[in-house]
Amino acid sequence: MSAFFDAFWPNLAATLVGIVLGAPIALAINQRMLSKQRRLQADDARAQIKDAIDVLVSACKYNIGVLKVICGEALAGRAMHSPDLRVTTWDAVGQILCASSSNPELLQMLSHHWLRLQRLQVLSDEIFAREVAKSLPPIEDQSIMLEFWRVLHDNSLSLSAHAEEAVKKLEMLRKSMVDLDGTTSSR
Repeated sequence: MSAFFDAFWPNLAATLVGIVLGAPIALAINQRMLSKQRRLQADDARAQIKDAIDVLVSACKYNIGVLKVICGEALAGRAMHSPDLRVTTWDAVGQILCASSSNPELLQMLSHHWLRLQRLQVLSDEIFAREVAKSLPPIEDQSIMLEFWRVLHDNSLSLSAHAEEAVKKLEMLRKSMVDLDGTTSSR
């Protein structure tokens, strides 16, 4: 029996030392891994937000050009066939911005902008269908038709200015994120 206890006590001591020292070390390693994982997830979320901002800025800049053409055409009494406005951009990337932004005013402005773009596209398509393609009956009352043209002109002009404002606000948001990244990475 003494041979048993001679082997038992050192093994028991080694096991206890392993438990006492191993648990805190294992917890420290786990904490570091979780911290690194959270940092990677935060970096990924910031990258997605920056990409969404880039897509929105690009769409706004593109739409500004199309809106100016629509405005000029409406002023001349002509309608574009299916103006290629990027009307689905907000649907594609808006959720990314909504999930992370603490600026509800900017989110409301952007979602309303894209709603107005869709309505303008519908109006342009209707005018084209009535006046050019003749697939819808033309509007007989000249004053009503002139009102259609005026609304198309005014809304395209307004949306163009609104898109320019959106670009400025989105670029400010992107810059604030870059500034924040610079301050957090220097810690």
